[in-house]
Amino acid sequence: GGSGGAEAISLADRRLMLSHGYYSVISPEGAAAIEGRLKPGQRATPELIERCATQLHITAEDNLRFGYIDKIIQEPSLGARPYHYDFFRSLRQEIIRATDEAVLSVRGMGLFRGMLLRRLSRDDINVDEMYIRWHMSQSARERLVLRRQKKFLRLSKGAYIDRRPFLNKMRNSVRESWGNISARVKYALITKHQRKLSYVMDEMTSELHLLKRRLTSPFCRIPRSQRPAIEPETVRKLTTLSDWDETESRKGKWAYVSPRAKEDRAITCPNAATHGCLDLWAPDLFGEFAGVCTWCGHHFPMEYQWFVKNVFDEDSVREFNGEVEATNPLNFEGFDVRLAEARERTKLKSGCITFEAKLDGTKMIVALFVGTFRGGSVGSAEGTKFVEAAELAMKKRYPLLAYVHGTAGIRIQEGTHGVIQMPRCTVAVRRYINAGGLYTVLYDTNSYAGPVASFLGCSPYQYAMRSSNLGFAGRGVIKETTGMDIEPHYHGAYKALARGHIQGVWDRREARANLKQVLLTMGGRNLYYR
Repeated sequence: GGSGGAEAISLADRRLMLSHGYYSVISPEGAAAIEGRLKPGQRATPELIERCATQLHITAEDNLRFGYIDKIIQEPSLGARPYHYDFFRSLRQEIIRATDEAVLSVRGMGLFRGMLLRRLSRDDINVDEMYIRWHMSQSARERLVLRRQKKFLRLSKGAYIDRRPFLNKMRNSVRESWGNISARVKYALITKHQRKLSYVMDEMTSELHLLKRRLTSPFCRIPRSQRPAIEPETVRKLTTLSDWDETESRKGKWAYVSPRAKEDRAITCPNAATHGCLDLWAPDLFGEFAGVCTWCGHHFPMEYQWFVKNVFDEDSVREFNGEVEATNPLNFEGFDVRLAEARERTKLKSGCITFEAKLDGTKMIVALFVGTFRGGSVGSAEGTKFVEAAELAMKKRYPLLAYVHGTAGIRIQEGTHGVIQMPRCTVAVRRYINAGGLYTVLYDTNSYAGPVASFLGCSPYQYAMRSSNLGFAGRGVIKETTGMDIEPHYHGAYKALARGHIQGVWDRREARANLKQVLLTMGGRNLYYR
C-alpha cells in the first residue's frame, strides 16, 4: 500500500507488515510516471518502474530499518494460499501478541508488566495459552494515546539536516524546559486567578464610573449659548471625502510590492472573455491593486513575501528553525541537483518557514508552506518544522496559523520518510487543539493531495483566497485515473465553500482584517489573550 490511504488507517500502536508487501508514498508506476514526465496515454518503461521501486526503498526490510514498522511477518516464498494454515495461525499469533503488548504497555504493575512483555517477545511462546484481558480503564486509554502520539512525533528524525550548532541546541533545550515550567506557573496558576480578579475590578470600575457620571452630570452641562462655534473648514474636512494622493497611487497602502510591478506591460485577466475585463497595467495590478483584477476580482498569484509583509505588524516577524534543511535521505537519483536548484532560486533551505509574529499586537505562531520550493511539497524537514511550530504554540498558548502559499502534496523522492509526515503533523495538530489552541488554515494559489487531506484539512477553521484551488487531486490526475473530465473550477474556493470544506473565502486585500477577526472571535479556550 501507499500514500495517504495506507497511512490514514495505520496510525496504530503496533505496525506489522507482511514480508512480500510494500509501503511507500506512491506506487512505483506512479513514481515512474512523474519522474519520466509522461504525457496522457504514455506508459512508463519496465526499467524506469524498477529503478523507481529500488530508489524508493519500499520493502518491509527497508521500512523496518527506518523504524516505520515494528515487525515483519514472514510469508510463504510464493505468497500465502488458502491452504497455508501454518501461516494464518502464525499471523493470528502475531496480531494477538501485538495487541497484548500494546495493552500491557500501559496497564498493570510495572514489575509484572515487564515480566509478561519479556515473555511475549519470545517467538516460541504460544499466546493462546496466555490470557490477557484487553479491557483498559480511562486512564490507561489516555496513556496509550499519549504513547502513540509520542511514538509518531519521534519518527523520521534522521531524514533531514539540522545545521543548528550544538550549543544552540543545548540552549534551546534549556529554554524549552524552562518554558514548560514557566508556562505551567503562568497560565495554570497566575493567569487563571488574574482573570477572575481583573473581571471583578472591571465590574467595580464600571459601576463607580456610572455613579460618578450620574452625580456630576447636572454640573457639567454647557449652555447652548456658551458652546464654541465650529469653523467652516473643520466642517468641510469632517464631511467631505479625502483627497486622492497621486504620489501614492502606485504603491497604495502595501508595505510590500511585487517585483512584477516594475514590468512595463499590460496584463490580460483570465476572465476577460466571460466578464469583459479590460487589460491592466502591471504596475497598477501588482502594486496598488495587490494582484486583484478590479473588474471581476480574480486574484493573480503573488509572492509569499506579500502576505508576510502586509498582514503582520511591522518588524514583528521572528523566524525560528531556519537551519533545518531539506535533504535527499534515500539518495534518489538526480534529486540532489533539483534541491540545489530550489535553494538557489528561492534562497530557502526548505519549503516551510516557521516564525513568530504579531497581528495588531496579538502574538501567534505561523507555519508558511512556500509553493515555489519544489511545488510546496512536504518532506521530512517541512514536517519537522511544522511539528515543532505546533509544539511551541501549545507551550506558549499562542494561536497557530498554517498559511499555504501552495502545496503539491508529499515529496515522493523521500519515500516513506515523506508520507510519515502526514500522521506526525496530524498528531501534533490534534495535541494542540485538544490543549485548547486556535488552529487556522489559510489556502492560497493551489493546494492538493496529502497535506490537505490530513493535517491541514483537520483544522476547524479553514479559509481560502479567491481564485485559489484546493482538493485531493488535480484535474490531470483525475483524468488519468478515472478517465473523466471534471467541470471547470471544480477545485475552486467557492466550490469548496459550497461543499463545506472551508468556512470562508477571503479577498487578499482584506486578509489582515479577516485574520484579526478570526483571532478575536473563534475558539481556543487556552489562548493567552483570552
